[in-house]
Amino acid sequence: MHSSQENLLVANRVAEMMERHSVPRQKHTATLAKTLSLSFAQAHRKMRGQSNWTFVEIKDIADAFSEPVSMLVETARNTGQPNTPALLDVGSKLLPCKVAIGGEVAPGRNPEYVALHVSGVWRIYSPESAPQGTRFTVEIIEIRPRQHDASKPTVAVVDDDGGMGNDGLRTADTICLYLNDKGFAATPYYAATSFREAIRHTGFDAFVVDWLLGAETAEAAIGEIRQRGNSSAPIFILTGQIEAGNVDESDLARVITDFDVNVLEKPARLPLLFAEISKKLGSRQS
Repeated sequence: MHSSQENLLVANRVAEMMERHSVPRQKHTATLAKTLSLSFAQAHRKMRGQSNWTFVEIKDIADAFSEPVSMLVETARNTGQPNTPALLDVGSKLLPCKVAIGGEVAPGRNPEYVALHVSGVWRIYSPESAPQGTRFTVEIIEIRPRQHDASKPTVAVVDDDGGMGNDGLRTADTICLYLNDKGFAATPYYAATSFREAIRHTGFDAFVVDWLLGAETAEAAIGEIRQRGNSSAPIFILTGQIEAGNVDESDLARVITDFDVNVLEKPARLPLLFAEISKKLGSRQS
C-alpha cells in the first residue's frame, strides 16, 4: 500500500473495525500503537492515512480483533468499483451512498465531484462547496433508494442545529448515523415544521427531540405526537441549555409530567442514548 488514497482507505477500515469492537474513537490511535508496537506518533500518522501500511501490519491488527484481513484491504484493491461507503452532500441533507474513489485531484483539474476524508467518514462534495482538505477524485457514485425494513424500529431525530461538529456533521445526522449502524431506521429532521408534517403521515417507534427548536420549544411537537395516538412511544428530549439559563425549567418539568418523556443532556452520549431507546422499546414490546 503506497498511495495516500490506499493508506486512507485502510485507515478508515481499521477505524470501522475498532468501532465494531467497541473501541472509542479517541482510543483508536493508542490501540493501534499498542497492538503493532508503534510510537503514538507513528500510529497517529497511520490512522490519518499519512503513513504506508505493510501487509504484516494489516494482518496483525486484523488478527488482534479476530477479523479476516480481507475486511481491511478489499476496498483498496477493488478500485473502480463503488464499494466505499460515503455521504453525498447535496446542501439540504446528506445521502448515504457508495463510491469509487480515485487519486488526489491534480492541480488544474476540476472534477464534477470530490471526496474528502473527514473524521473517519468519506464525504462527497461538488468542488465549489467542498471544505479545505486533501481532495480525491470520485469515479463512480452509487445511490440506491432505501428499502423500508419493517423489522427495524423507526426513530425520528429532530434538531435544528445548523452548525457542524468536529466530524463535519449536523447533530441530527450524527445521531442518525450511529443509530442506523446499531440496527435502527433513524430519520433526521432539521426544523419543527418539517417534523410535524412528517408525523401526520408517518408512524415512528421512538423520538429524539431537541428542546429548543428555533423560536419555540418542543412542547407543541410532543403534544402532537401524543394526540395522534402515539401515546406509548418513548420520547427523549435533548437539551444543553439548562445550566446556561436558557431553558425555563418549569416548562420542561410540565412536559415531563404531562407527556411522560425522558430528558438527556446535550451533546448526546450516543451509546447511552442507544441503550435507553433499546430499553424503552424492549419493555414496551414485552
